[in-house]
Amino acid sequence: MGIVEESVRPAGTVITDEGERLDLDVLADGEAYRAHSGDEERAEQFVRVKWLISLPASQAFNEVGLFGNQNTVCQPTTPKWRHTVDRLKSAFKLA
Repeated sequence: MGIVEESVRPAGTVITDEGERLDLDVLADGEAYRAHSGDEERAEQFVRVKWLISLPASQAFNEVGLFGNQNTVCQPTTPKWRHTVDRLKSAFKLA
C-alpha cells in the first residue's frame, strides 16, 4: 500500500532516489519497456510511489469481492473499491 507522489511519466524519464538515472537503466524489465519508449501512445507509464506497507508474496490474499485491475495504478470508481480499501485497512491493521 502506498501513496502516489508524482504525476504519471512515460518510461525513460523517472528520476530515482539515488539521483538522476533513467528508469529503463535500473528496472529489471527495462529492456522490454525500451521497445516503445519513444512512442507516446504505446510507451509504458510510471508514477513515483512512497510505499507505506509491503509484504512478501507469501502473505498476499485474494477474496471474492475485492477490486481487481491489471494495472498497478488506477483510479477505481466501482463500489468494490470502497470494500477493498476497508478490507485492506483491516488486514494491515490500519482501521
